[in-house]
Amino acid sequence: MRVRFLSSTRALAASLVAAAALMACGGGDGVEPVGTADVTVSSLRLIGQQILPRRLDYAGTVVGGLSGVDYDAKSDSFVFISDDRTTTDSAGAPRLYTAKLAFDANSFTAVSFTGVVTMKQPDGSVYPKVPDAKVADPESVRIDPVTGNWVWLSEGDRTLTSSPVRVINPFIREITPQGTHVREYSLPPMFQMSAQETGPRGNLTFEGLSFSRDGRSAWVIMEGALIQDGPLPTPTSGSASRLTRFDRASGVADAQFVYPIDPVQAAPSPAGQFTVNGPTEILALSATRFLVLERSFSVGVVGNQVRLYEIDVANSTNVLASASLTGAVPVTKRLVLDFETLKAPLGGIANLEGITFGPMLANGKRSLVVVADDNFPTADSATDRNQILVFEIQP
Repeated sequence: MRVRFLSSTRALAASLVAAAALMACGGGDGVEPVGTADVTVSSLRLIGQQILPRRLDYAGTVVGGLSGVDYDAKSDSFVFISDDRTTTDSAGAPRLYTAKLAFDANSFTAVSFTGVVTMKQPDGSVYPKVPDAKVADPESVRIDPVTGNWVWLSEGDRTLTSSPVRVINPFIREITPQGTHVREYSLPPMFQMSAQETGPRGNLTFEGLSFSRDGRSAWVIMEGALIQDGPLPTPTSGSASRLTRFDRASGVADAQFVYPIDPVQAAPSPAGQFTVNGPTEILALSATRFLVLERSFSVGVVGNQVRLYEIDVANSTNVLASASLTGAVPVTKRLVLDFETLKAPLGGIANLEGITFGPMLANGKRSLVVVADDNFPTADSATDRNQILVFEIQP
C-alpha cells in the first residue's frame, strides 16, 4: 500500500556500498525444495540495517517504493518489487529489481543492485501509469517454488474522485524472471472492484503473498476490510480482512479465513486526520502458521508503528463462501516483535511492507529480511525512506 498524506522528518544518514557483495555463508532457504520442514520463530535479533539514498538512480530508474521482497537461494540474490505507478514517482515503468545483500550474524554492510526487470502485460506491453485504465499497483512478489517464475500482486484502483473515475480490479499474475506474462490467477467475485458500496476499498486490497511450505498453495492477504465486511480500524476499534488460499496449480481460491486487524496504534494530530492500520505482508512457517507484518500510520505521528505477528489458521472458520463474517472464528495472533522497541537504535521505523527468509547464517540460524516502501519522497524523512533490516531468527 502507498501510504498517503505523510509528514516529513529528517532521515538517518544514508549509506550504500555499490560493490558486488556476496551474502552470508550457508545454504539459502528463500525458495526451498517442496516439503521443506516447518519454521519456528520465538523471537528475532536485529543484525543491522541499510538506508538507501533517497531517489537512488540504478540503470536509469529511480529506486523506491519497495513494497515486497523474496529470496532466491539458487542465485543467492533477492528480488524487490517497486510500486511506482505515477509519473510523479518517476518516469519509469512498473518494475522489479534484483540485488545482493551482504550480511552475516554480526553485521549488515551493503546492498548491491544487480538488475532491473519491467513487468509486461498479457499483450506484451509495459504497464501504464495513472490515470490509464490498466494501471497496476504492485505490492508483493514471490518466486514460485515449482516453476521458478515470479508471482506478483496488484491492488487495483478505486478512485471515485478522479476524472475519469478509476475502478480497476486487483490481480495475481505470474511472469518469467525476464518479465514476460505467463498467467493470471482466478479471483472470487468478492474481489471485483465496484463504484458501488461493495467489494474492496481503494488502496486496501491485495497486499501480501506467500507460497505454502509444500508448494501447493499461494496465500494472499488483504490490507483492509471489504466494504460489506465492516468499517476500517480506528484508534479505538479494530477491523477484519480476508486471508485467501489459492491452489497454486489451478490458480483458483479454495479457502479463506478472517484476519483480525488491531486498532490504529496512535491517535492522529490534529484529531480527525488520516490513519491506517493493516497487514502488509505474509510469510508461511507451516501448513497453518504464518508471520504477518501489521503496519499502522497516523498523521502527525513521526514514523510508522509496526508489529510482527505469528498467526495460525488451524481452528478458524473457512469464510470463502460467506457473504458475512458474523460469527466466524478468526485466526489466532501471537506478537513476535513490536518494532517500537527498535525505534531508537534504528532512528525511526519506516513504512515496512516486505518480508522474506534470507540465507542460513554460519551459526545455523535463519535470517529474516524486512524492507520498507519509501513512497518516493521529495525530501529526506524518517517516515519515508528505503529501510532494509536484517534479523536472526531465534527458533
